[in-house]
Amino acid sequence: MWHIFGPVVRWPLHSPLRLLGVIAGLIAAIMVLGAINDRGAGAEPTAVRTPTATPTADVQDEPSPTPVPAAAPAGAPDETDNGAGTAGATDAFSVDPTGADAALAAQVAADFVAAWARPDLDAASWQAGLAPHTTPQLMALLGDTDPANVPAVTVSGQPVEVAANAEAGVYDVPTTGDFVRVHVQLIDGTWLATDVEPAA
Repeated sequence: MWHIFGPVVRWPLHSPLRLLGVIAGLIAAIMVLGAINDRGAGAEPTAVRTPTATPTADVQDEPSPTPVPAAAPAGAPDETDNGAGTAGATDAFSVDPTGADAALAAQVAADFVAAWARPDLDAASWQAGLAPHTTPQLMALLGDTDPANVPAVTVSGQPVEVAANAEAGVYDVPTTGDFVRVHVQLIDGTWLATDVEPAA
């Protein structure tokens, strides 16, 4: 064995520089190996945490509160009424009229049609007959109407309530011709016609 390792062992001894170089190389190798060992020893396996499920209580579905519709202001259309209520209830006004008010409103509608359907009168007489049953605004709209152009009909029955409340109403008035629709309103305690049109 010595004839193999002998030259290797003797080689650094031939010169002080070789010896120093070998010693420096060994020291460097030892330091590198120590650093590698320290790094490997310092790296500890990291435990992997498995998330644990937190039990939660079963949540039961609770019924949502039913929204309560806001009350409609007096005189506003009642959108929740489909017209299938009791007699006198309507789908256009929120408060139903009393019996007396409904009768007066219907009578004014009939009286207006009776005074309006007079093509035999001159303009002044025709307007004078309408005035007790008509608002000033409607009278102004009818101011240019020629009575000869209105239908020559007479009221033939009781007005049919289309919509009404304690302050306004719409009535279809039957005549010897077509129905005439009259809008009425309670103004300062008196029912007056506010509009007239052919019945739908």
